[in-house]
Amino acid sequence: MHANFSRELFEFRDSMIPAADQPVLMRTISANLFEGMEILSDAVTEKFTAERSRWFAGSVGERFELVSAILKDKPVDTLQALNQLRYDLTLHHVALVLWQDKITPDSGRELEATALRLLDQVGCSSMLLLPAGPGRLWAWGGRATDRAAELRRSDKPVDVPPHIHVASGLPGDGVAGFRRSHEQAITAERVSRLTEPGTSTLYDYGDLELVILLSDNAEATADFVRRELGPLAEDNKSMAALRETVRCLLDNERAVAVTAKHLHIAKNTVVYRVKKAEQLLGRSLREDRLRLHLALYLAERLGSSVLTTQGPATGLEHSNRTVSK
Repeated sequence: MHANFSRELFEFRDSMIPAADQPVLMRTISANLFEGMEILSDAVTEKFTAERSRWFAGSVGERFELVSAILKDKPVDTLQALNQLRYDLTLHHVALVLWQDKITPDSGRELEATALRLLDQVGCSSMLLLPAGPGRLWAWGGRATDRAAELRRSDKPVDVPPHIHVASGLPGDGVAGFRRSHEQAITAERVSRLTEPGTSTLYDYGDLELVILLSDNAEATADFVRRELGPLAEDNKSMAALRETVRCLLDNERAVAVTAKHLHIAKNTVVYRVKKAEQLLGRSLREDRLRLHLALYLAERLGSSVLTTQGPATGLEHSNRTVSK
């Protein structure tokens, strides 16, 4: 529509307006168009705000108030909640939080369709969807017989549209599980904004649990990573390659061949990078292995927020550790 309008406007200008008058005319038209779009935008915003207020004042608002009370651990009659929410709080639950960075007229439908598909994928038979603001949705899925699967452990690939983000909690039981799984999804959402952007738009609490437990104090976490990794904590490509290789090696119980296959590099490259990393660390990878592994994990997940933009003030020659022979 916009393309057709622009084409017809320029055709009209070229056929009806003398070339000398075209610049002034186009400036006038542009000013009028921008003013009109601003008026239209204000009208749409006002209409949206009024509709949202009306919507939350109705049944959706009542359901939201009830769920908010449940999440605040207030006493609730599960039978009354079943009648009002059409969802049984005594089930085994898993909670999702979905959101979009850019809100569109179809945001609500897209979020609901994604939530329903994901909850069905992990075996939920009952579902509760609750809009939590523009471009934002809270969702729960329930099972009567046993717990739903974690999304990260689903048998099928988790397919989330690139413009939609999903945070998921761990499965839980009854009212307490309903509340706890949602709290975990909210926490995963918060941590997702700190982690390095990747190809996935799914942020599972179980997958992020170590980051959540270890990064409660951002300053202390960054200090731990930089202190443990030393020069390896530099935020550049060469150090990133060394960190990835060492972390993969530790993930695979120091198996060079497995690491090489996983990273699609030669075994000699793995050996070289490991020796280089040990030189920079000033110690063997066998020393303080757990602390090193955790520091590498946090560096991978949190990225630039815990890395250094330049090398440490002291070089390798000042290290008081030596590489184990």
